[in-house]
Amino acid sequence: MWNRFCVAAIVALLFIPARAWADKESDCQKGIATLKSELKKKHPRPVQGQLQKALKNAQKEDGEGDWDECVDAVNAGTRALGR
Repeated sequence: MWNRFCVAAIVALLFIPARAWADKESDCQKGIATLKSELKKKHPRPVQGQLQKALKNAQKEDGEGDWDECVDAVNAGTRALGR
């Protein structure tokens, strides 16, 4: 009985980070889509440059599977928009 409880607890703890990674990955993908759509709009030149840099960084981090840094890059892009 005790062994089953320990195994169940360990399995549950392993799935918690996996769910958080999935959230970060989805936030990253949504952020990249947002940055792409914002780049299609007219913005002042400095803002366009910051958006392009943020998009490039976010795509790089997404490709590497580092979704925390991807989300950070997306947040940098949205700060450039004043949001």
